[in-house]
Amino acid sequence: MKNTIFFLITIVCYYSCTTKNNKPIIDNQLVLESENNNSVITAKEDSIPPTKISNSNTFSFKFNTDSSGYYLKSINIYAENILVQKITANKDIESKKFQLIDWNFDGFKDITVLNNCGSGGCAYWIWNYSQKEQKYIYNKELSEVLGLEIDIPNKYIVFHYRAGYPEEFWDTLQYKNDKLQFVKGLFRERFNDSLGNSWVKNTYKKLVDEVIITKVDSFISKD
Repeated sequence: MKNTIFFLITIVCYYSCTTKNNKPIIDNQLVLESENNNSVITAKEDSIPPTKISNSNTFSFKFNTDSSGYYLKSINIYAENILVQKITANKDIESKKFQLIDWNFDGFKDITVLNNCGSGGCAYWIWNYSQKEQKYIYNKELSEVLGLEIDIPNKYIVFHYRAGYPEEFWDTLQYKNDKLQFVKGLFRERFNDSLGNSWVKNTYKKLVDEVIITKVDSFISKD
């Protein structure tokens, strides 16, 4: 009985924290952290000079595009001017935006290439560094995901997608035992009623003790 009461109190507390003055607190609307703190390394033109990708590994990178600059043919990876890996990419790209970001929070910065970016969010091509195999491996799970974002301080991956003004969602995931697992989510809908009022409907989901708890609320927007 005590355990049941404690569980109910926990859920009530969670729900009470999600809204304030009828406006939801969106704690998982996250973007890439500032590049000035070395969490994100950005290439100048088409190369990254010798850079520490971990405490013990230093690599430099050359991104080989075609003459248009919108097609990535391959990526050369060097250690002390010695070619240690060549990735055959053959990927369409938005621009020459090449970065190193530790997407899976294992202490190794991963190759990140902008695939495309629009009103619905951005998508990337991602290669994770495998310490076991001592090379970069293509990440099928995160590549081409429109609306991919990262919360570096809290070690969250966020899928944030906008389907225009009416619909928007945030799914927050976390790596556990090298696998992405759902943590929490928010689905937001916007619509007008017959009186001309603008409504916002929020559907919250959160994983609690291996069970997904759902709450729905709505309010008239004054924005």
